Amino acid sequence: MPLTFRQISPSDEEFRIRWNARVAQNELSLEVEFLQLLAGIESETTYHFVQATDAAGHARALACYSVGEMRVMRFFSLRVLVLGGTIAAGKAFWFDADALDFASFLAGFEAFVKAEVRCDILVFKEFSPGRDEESIRSMAEAGFIAQRCYDRSRLVLPPDGKMQSFLDSLPSKKRRYLRQVLAQGEAADLEVEVHQRFDHLIDAVYSLYLAVNARASEARTPALPRRFFAALGQLDGVAQILTISQGKRTIGFGLLMQRGAKLKCMVIGLDYEVSRELQLWYQIVLRAIEHAMKSGCTNVDLGSTNHSMKRKFGAEHEDIWIAVRHRSQWVTQLLGPLIRHTLASMYRPAGSALPASDDPN
Repeated sequence: MPLTFRQISPSDEEFRIRWNARVAQNELSLEVEFLQLLAGIESETTYHFVQATDAAGHARALACYSVGEMRVMRFFSLRVLVLGGTIAAGKAFWFDADALDFASFLAGFEAFVKAEVRCDILVFKEFSPGRDEESIRSMAEAGFIAQRCYDRSRLVLPPDGKMQSFLDSLPSKKRRYLRQVLAQGEAADLEVEVHQRFDHLIDAVYSLYLAVNARASEARTPALPRRFFAALGQLDGVAQILTISQGKRTIGFGLLMQRGAKLKCMVIGLDYEVSRELQLWYQIVLRAIEHAMKSGCTNVDLGSTNHSMKRKFGAEHEDIWIAVRHRSQWVTQLLGPLIRHTLASMYRPAGSALPASDDPN
C-alpha cells in the first residue's frame, strides 16, 4: 500500500486525539503535551510529528522524532534523529497492522527522512524480542545495528487496591522485608506527600536527583536539566512528585506520571547521607506503589534500572533494544564498532549484537 508521509502540527486536534489513543496510551511519556514540553526545554533539539496517509486520505501511520547534534570523540558532530527523542520512553510510532507491516512502515519512514530531514544517524527505540520479532528482523534486513541496552520493570497491582493484598501476593521473604521497610519509615517519622504542583520544591529535589544520576551504573545518560523539573512543576496534571521528608528536610523523591489506571516512575532523588540507614530507595518505590493503588491504578512502570532490586516488589522485566544506522549502508558497517561502543558506554548492562535476521530471539 503506497503511503504519503508528511509532517503535521501537534496542534491539529484530530491528530492529537489519534496520537494519544494509538501511541501515548501505551507509554505516558509520549503524550503530545509532554513531548511539546520537552521540545521547549531542549534548546538544541527539535521535535517533529509525522502522519502517513493512503490514497483515500486515511491515516495509516504516525511517528514523532527529534533531531539534535551529537559530538563524536570531540572531533566532529553528527545530526542524530531519534524516534521519540532521548528522554521519552516507549515506541514513538504506530502503524495500522491491518493495512501494512513494520517493514513497509520502516521503508516509508526512511524514504521520508531521506527526502525531508537532514540527519546522519537514525535511532529507533524501544523494541523487545518477546513482542517485536518481526520488527527486529525487518531492522536487521534494513541494515540497522541493534543492541540490548537495558530492561524495563513493570508491576501488576491487585484489583482491590489494598497494600495488604499487594504484600500478601509476594513470597514470604520479600513480604517480610517490605514490611520491615514500612516499619522502619514509621519509626523514623518519615513524612510522605504527593504534590500535583511542585515548582516550590525544585531547589530541594534537583540536587537529590543529580546525586543519583552521578552514581548511576545503568542507563548512564546525561542529567536532565533543571528547567525540565521547573517546567513540569508549574503544570497541573502532567506529573507529580512524591516526597519523603524527615522533619523539615526533604531526603528523597520520586517523579511520577499517572493517567487512568497506569502510573509511571520516571526518576528518583536520594540524600545519600541517610539513604542506606533509612532504606530510602525502597521507601520511595513502596510509597509510589501505595499511591498508585490509592489512585486506582492497576499497572506501574518502574523504569529501566535496578531490576534486581525491583524483583523484591514482584516486578517483571523485559529486555529493551535500540536500533541504530547511518543513512549510508556502508558507513553503518564502517561505524559498527563505534556505534556499539557508544551504546555500551551509555547503558549498563552492555548489550550484545543483534542476532541473525532469521533468529529474532
